[in-house]
Amino acid sequence: MKFNKTYLILFSGMILWGMYPLFTHKFVLGIDPLFLVSVSTLIASIPFIIQLLIKKEFGQLFLQKNLETLLFVALFTAIGHGFLFVGTKLTSGTNTGLLFQIEPIYSLILGVIFLGEIISSSQVGATLLMVIGAITIVYKGGVNLNLGDILVLFSPLMFQISHAVAKKLLNKGADIFLILAGRQLYGGLILLFLTFIMNKSILNQFNFNSLTSALYLGLFLSAISFCWFSSIKKLSVSVASSFLPFTAVVSLLGSVFFLKETISIQQYIGFFFIVGGMLWQTHQRR
Repeated sequence: MKFNKTYLILFSGMILWGMYPLFTHKFVLGIDPLFLVSVSTLIASIPFIIQLLIKKEFGQLFLQKNLETLLFVALFTAIGHGFLFVGTKLTSGTNTGLLFQIEPIYSLILGVIFLGEIISSSQVGATLLMVIGAITIVYKGGVNLNLGDILVLFSPLMFQISHAVAKKLLNKGADIFLILAGRQLYGGLILLFLTFIMNKSILNQFNFNSLTSALYLGLFLSAISFCWFSSIKKLSVSVASSFLPFTAVVSLLGSVFFLKETISIQQYIGFFFIVGGMLWQTHQRR
C-alpha cells in the first residue's frame, strides 16, 4: 500500500477528529450540549450546500430517490453526535476516550453485514492491536459506567451505521457534497427539533459566545466530514476505520499542548501499540 493522496486525506481527518473531542468537551462545559451539537451540525452543512449551489445540484437534496437514504444517514449521524455531546458532559474525558475506541470493532462488523466486505485475519489483528494501544493510552483505572459512559459507548455505533449506508451511496456514484450536505443539514434539523422539544428555554442560548462556539465546531466538523468521506470513497469503511485509534495519539498530544499534561510510560506503550498496528495494516494491505 502506498501512502497516496487518499491516505494523506485520511490521516488529516484523523488529526482533526483527534482534536475534536478536546474542543467539544471544553465548549459543552459552559453551553447546552444539545444546542451546541444542533447548531454546529447545521453550520457544518453550509460549505457543502455552497458547493451544490455552484454545481447547480442543490435540488438533488430534495429528490425522492435521494431523500430517503439521506434522511437515514442524517438520523444516525444526529443520534451519534447527540450521544457524544451529551455523554462527554456527563462523564470524564478519560472514559470518553476509552469507550470511543471501540469504533473500529463496530466498523468490522457492519462492513461485513451491510457492505459485504471481506475481512482478513491480519486486518482484524492489526485493528485490535491499535485498539489495545488506544485503551492503554486513555485507561486510568477502574471504570464505573454511568449514563454518560453508555451514551459515549453507543455513539460510534451510530456513526458507523451512518457511514455504512453512505458508503452504499458512494458506491452508486453519488456526489460527496450531496451526501455531506444532506447528512449535516437534515441531521442538524433533527437535532434542533429535539432540542426545542426537550428544552423550551433553548432560545436563551442564542447569544454571541454560544453561536461563535457553534460556528467554530461546525466548520471544524465540516473539514472532518470531507476528509472522512473522501477517504471512504476510495477505501472500504473497515480499512479507513482501522486507523481511528490514531486519534487517541492526537488527543494525547493535544492534551500535552493545551492542558500541559505529562506523558507517562503507559501512554508511550499505547503509542507504540498503535504505530505497530498501523504498520501491520500497511504491510498486509500491500
